[in-house]
Amino acid sequence: MKAAVITKPLSIEMVDIEKPNISEGQMLIHNRIASICGSDMPHFLNERPMQYPLPPGVPGHECIGIVAETRCKEYKEGDEVLSIPDGSRGFAEYFVAYPSGTVRIPDMREKLVLAQPLGTVIHACRKLFLPLFTNNMLDKPLDFQSWDMTGRKVAIVGQGSIGLLFTAMMKLMNADAIIGIDPIDHRLEAASRVGATHVVNCSRSKSAEIVSGITNGSMVDLAIEAVGKDTTVNDCIALARRNGVVLAFGVPRKSVYDFMFPDFLGREIRLLGSLGPDVQLEFPLAVDLIATGRIDVSHIISHKLMLDDIQKGFEMATERKDGAIKILIEF
Repeated sequence: MKAAVITKPLSIEMVDIEKPNISEGQMLIHNRIASICGSDMPHFLNERPMQYPLPPGVPGHECIGIVAETRCKEYKEGDEVLSIPDGSRGFAEYFVAYPSGTVRIPDMREKLVLAQPLGTVIHACRKLFLPLFTNNMLDKPLDFQSWDMTGRKVAIVGQGSIGLLFTAMMKLMNADAIIGIDPIDHRLEAASRVGATHVVNCSRSKSAEIVSGITNGSMVDLAIEAVGKDTTVNDCIALARRNGVVLAFGVPRKSVYDFMFPDFLGREIRLLGSLGPDVQLEFPLAVDLIATGRIDVSHIISHKLMLDDIQKGFEMATERKDGAIKILIEF
């Protein structure tokens, strides 16, 4: 089978390897569509300590495919699934998966691969409606119908695929003002299409000043960081009102952040982190929201490439060129 290998920073090669064997309780998934995630970039750019070459297929983790072999009772051969590959080896034609990281999908529509990142966004949104101290949060059933942001002002810093999914979710949850912030115009255009009431190009103006004008000086109730940099976390601190909430979601590009602690402390801002998700609880909702069209991801998917062109896909994602937002890899 074919698999992509990051052999060194900025370089991906295709290799032919044997299909993996599965053990009791596992499945072998025939990959059909994977997508490039922002959290894949540190592996490609060597932003964290890496031992190259990386294992074949790493770091792919957003995949839909068909069960080719199974040694578990939960799934049968031929089932169409959204699945997180064991070891994040999803940039390969076949991968091993577990039932705990897998859910069925109604069909093999390519857009359903975005249910994986949407599931992580749902996991984060869920935290906004939980008490401060909650035991066994993930054991509690989803109460999506009660997630109401009516009367709330929200800013989302970063309008890549994750930021756009947050923007779409805030529209679904009836936020009054949804402010998409990004330095790239084509992403801001997508933000307007998925639900932003306002967009701000932060390369041409100061976000805090524009948001202050939009909110008549009150700033936002919720600022979502969807980039993964200390500068954008600090931007969110500046955008949040006193006693507001900053949701840190972007996967960090470095291990230590410079942090505007005096502003954070002085305005009594609440900082919430999220990574997640709970696959069996939140992925089915994500699949349903996309399958039924309540979340329209057509404006987020910008390109579809074959596996042999994955080097080009990573370059486009890294350089954010050619209108790149979400890049799918087809097998």
